[in-house]
Amino acid sequence: MEFGLMFFASSEDSLTGNIYDLVKECAIYGDENDFSSIWVPERHFTEFGGVYNNPAILHAAIAGVTKRIRLYSGSVVVPLHDPVRIAEEWSMVDNLSNGRVSLSIAPGWNPNDFIFFPENYDQRYDIMYKNIEQVKRLWKGETVQRKGGNGQVVDIKIYPTPVQKRIPMCVTVSNSLEGFKLSGEKGYDILTALLDHTMEELAEKIQCYRRAREENGLDPKEGRITLMLHTYVGKDDQQAKEEARKPYCDFLKRNGSLLKGLAQNRGSKFSLDSLTEEDIDEFVNFLYTRFANTKGLIGDKESCKEIVEHAQEAGVDKITCLLDFGPPAHKIIENLENLKVLKESFNPISSSTL
Repeated sequence: MEFGLMFFASSEDSLTGNIYDLVKECAIYGDENDFSSIWVPERHFTEFGGVYNNPAILHAAIAGVTKRIRLYSGSVVVPLHDPVRIAEEWSMVDNLSNGRVSLSIAPGWNPNDFIFFPENYDQRYDIMYKNIEQVKRLWKGETVQRKGGNGQVVDIKIYPTPVQKRIPMCVTVSNSLEGFKLSGEKGYDILTALLDHTMEELAEKIQCYRRAREENGLDPKEGRITLMLHTYVGKDDQQAKEEARKPYCDFLKRNGSLLKGLAQNRGSKFSLDSLTEEDIDEFVNFLYTRFANTKGLIGDKESCKEIVEHAQEAGVDKITCLLDFGPPAHKIIENLENLKVLKESFNPISSSTL
């Protein structure tokens, strides 16, 4: 089982000093301690996560302070960009990192993000798959046609030439069975999470994914499933769970759309807008207790080891650990050593062999 590090949710007011110091410090630690990858998302126009509005730029900085760890977008929202620009930016990062770039791609979901290309919102899934094929062609050194400022159609080729001959790529899929099947049919790896489904449901979807690969002439075993898990590994199980409680509950409360979705997934019919502050606190604490015990790496090494073992049984190949959902930066850094001990208990492949 490989272990990576992920960032997704930091808000400026939860950090001290330079807001990117935590990411760089964790990247250096991961690089020196055989974590396989570091994942940086693309988020826009939201206090909680908006500091990650360009994963290519942040990974360019990370490339300069690391040597081995793979640099994943987590994810590039493809319909918000011209595919030529995606290929250009990430080819530069591939050169800066000596060939360590991997892309996770996503269609996007927030209408406000689409101010860049508002016409793409309704067809975002089709556009994602169409545009990423252009990225792959450009990456291989092929050309695509574009109309220049004088109205003439020209053949465009990107520079610098990427270090890697092909770009490793996966698709972000939440709980959509069709998303798992389609990714299998098209031969993409998958990044997923447990927020919207159980480990048992995930196992069934992974089986469908591997069947889809096989039915389309692809080796079902070669497809890789990465599972994102909120992570806070301490030395004492109950202490770690209680230390992570408030940060995670605040994370839920500050993400109204996520909280609403979790309520609906549990069959709740009420509107969150009608709840008092006390009701919301009770609800998120209930969610957290269940989540910490079944859907996150929150606790000590032994309790977290059980979650990883269940993920292995479900067919997961890689775990990426979401660190910055709210705990203070110094505790995240402090707990990396505990996470390393957990990782080493699964004998992961060294990132130097990737």
